[in-house]
Amino acid sequence: MNYMLFGKYKDDKRFGAMNIAEGRVGVKQVFATLIPDIERAKGYADSFTLQCKDYTFQVREAATSKIVYKPEKNAA
Repeated sequence: MNYMLFGKYKDDKRFGAMNIAEGRVGVKQVFATLIPDIERAKGYADSFTLQCKDYTFQVREAATSKIVYKPEKNAA
């Protein structure tokens, strides 16, 4: 199972897939980073949540819209 990181800016209505290497949110899924390990994907989501206060992140299963993890905003 592969996972993808999705994010959105506080004013955006929808989440977009993320290309971690480029640090871009809102890329087409074909350009999004696939993460093979759920724990690594959760770590990325937690790290980005701490670093980017105006963004919200989610981990989803690749090729689906099933959300498998949402980091806590106040976790620190």
